[in-house]
Amino acid sequence: MSELEKAQGQKKNKSFLVEAGIISVSSFVVKIIGVLFKIPLANILGEHMGIFSAAYSLYAMLYMVSTSGLPVAISRMISASAKRGREKEVLRTFRVALTAFTVLGVIATAAMILLAKPFFGATGHPDSVLAAYFIAPTLLFVCVCSAFRGYYQGLHNMYPTAIGQLIEAALKMGLGLGATVWAANAGYEPYVQAACAVSGITVGMFLEMLLLFCYRFRTAGKRPASTDDGCEQTSALTKKILIIALPATITSSALYLSTFIDTVLIKKCLMLGGASEAVAEDLYTAYTSYSTAIADLLPSTLIYPIAISILPLVSAAFSVKDSASGNKNIVQSIRISAIIGLPSAAFLVATAPSCLTVLYQGALDQYSRIDALAVSSGTLQILALGIIFMAIVSTTNALLQAVGKIWLPMLSVGVGVVCMALIEYFGVSGVLGIYGAPISSISCYFVAATLNLFFLKKYTTAELSPVKLFLRPVICALLTCGGSVLVYNLSSLVFSGGGRLNALILLMITGIFAVAIYVLTMLLFKGITADEVRLLPMGGRLASFLVKRGLLHESN
Repeated sequence: MSELEKAQGQKKNKSFLVEAGIISVSSFVVKIIGVLFKIPLANILGEHMGIFSAAYSLYAMLYMVSTSGLPVAISRMISASAKRGREKEVLRTFRVALTAFTVLGVIATAAMILLAKPFFGATGHPDSVLAAYFIAPTLLFVCVCSAFRGYYQGLHNMYPTAIGQLIEAALKMGLGLGATVWAANAGYEPYVQAACAVSGITVGMFLEMLLLFCYRFRTAGKRPASTDDGCEQTSALTKKILIIALPATITSSALYLSTFIDTVLIKKCLMLGGASEAVAEDLYTAYTSYSTAIADLLPSTLIYPIAISILPLVSAAFSVKDSASGNKNIVQSIRISAIIGLPSAAFLVATAPSCLTVLYQGALDQYSRIDALAVSSGTLQILALGIIFMAIVSTTNALLQAVGKIWLPMLSVGVGVVCMALIEYFGVSGVLGIYGAPISSISCYFVAATLNLFFLKKYTTAELSPVKLFLRPVICALLTCGGSVLVYNLSSLVFSGGGRLNALILLMITGIFAVAIYVLTMLLFKGITADEVRLLPMGGRLASFLVKRGLLHESN
């Protein structure tokens, strides 16, 4: 390879990382805003938070079916056409996508409206119907936005997507919470308050759609002239979109299907096991509104952005037949997911009650039929054990797509979801009760992660030995968990008065000790390499500092 080709490759990789970085940062901020939205909302709705959660689960399912794979397909096709100088084909692809997405959005919105009443009636959540009606138009708006996102991402312009997501998230929080507070102060029933909460999502997505239309109108004439007059027919472009989008759509939808299954099964299965309808509703809400929200927070904000930033390098390396770099990036992205996910799980296992008290004490105190803090803490501690598998599934799904095996993640996740449904049905309705729900979720991600690692090992030459990938980080995480539990219990003897302040102090003390224990044991057992440290935020300087002092080596 010549020096010029190497320089061009490095420039391309840097561009990939910048693009991924923009999306990663915006996704991180959006996730944080989402958490900030749900915390006060849970404290306002209290034991009625399940009304919002049930409506949102159906929306999320239809949302993923409508949007998960299509923007990826559009961006890939538009990027390929733009590289060949086919500006006419770029425009035609966008128009086909916008038309198709609009039709899909209308169908999804109609399905949400028509299915809401029978679906929530059958699953035991009739109070969620009004909220479903309020959020249904969002499916049309988000489908239209997805066409624009795919178009601009294909042209390597990530700013419209990032800015639009931030505006939508901010309005969701501000308008949604404002409307909920107004409804509560006006004395409206909880189901009306939940509907007001989702109205912020609808208005925010509508305004994002208007912003993208305006941006498109202002920049429509700024594309370069065609250098290649070729242009495929509309029917051929539509077929390509479906071929590329279908696997990603099914895979992403299957992951959200786990939340959907919770809505369908948990309450009914609890009632089959002997719980009254009121108690079953409280248990469902305690699990889905508090435990799952915290368990998803750490992977989505800490792990996914770092893993995603490596994935373009994998795709680029294999596209130029540089299997050595591609395999190295595969191993590093999986290890980074584990290295961050394992201590996150250890920390949550040790501090689950305090995490819930700090965030949701007002809501948890409203329950009279169950000990909501105990239920949420127990289910959160179980879910925490699955964080590592959640992280690996997300990373390996994208890695398999990067190496061209786009159908295999669908198979892995599909098998995992089937296992989850079976375990949840028999576990929740049997002796496990509500604790069968987090156990079934862990089983889903464990199965999917195991299958994905098997497929990556089969179709690449990357060294994916579980011992080499995970043994040292697992040992360090176990030591961290043991130390964190000890520190948390000893600190609880001093700060035992309950309340948010004491819970926050416990979190801070335990967190400091957990970080110290994990970092020291990772350095002692050589559980991380200098190259892997450099992948972390501000990791370059940290790696150089540790290498100079002999605390870290370039490789194990």
